[in-house]
Amino acid sequence: MDAPGKDGAIKHVISGVNPQDCLVFNFKRPSAQELDHDFLWRTTRCLPERGQIGIFNRYYCEEVLIARVHPELLAGLSLPAETAKDATFWTHRCHSINKLEKHLHRNGARIVKIFVHISE
Repeated sequence: MDAPGKDGAIKHVISGVNPQDCLVFNFKRPSAQELDHDFLWRTTRCLPERGQIGIFNRYYCEEVLIARVHPELLAGLSLPAETAKDATFWTHRCHSINKLEKHLHRNGARIVKIFVHISE
């Protein structure tokens, strides 16, 4: 689901936080440089320092969801042909996400995922 309001909600939520301690990253369509790296690279390089708050507006989980619904997006990733056709491709991506988050947690990061859903 994609709808207007995420940016406004982020601004509202962080309005009471010291802006020096909070970084917001918006991830739109991957750049050519980002496509040359693995799917976790673009968010990993934006991780905040210890003691800072990082807010990711869209992030790596979308790479599992959107590319699965729109397989034509995988063509732009320069993956080896056999990789994207592997039956365990999506399972491995989900495992990679889980392992990254466990690694970050072990090293002091606290990850909070928020899904905003507004019904009719």
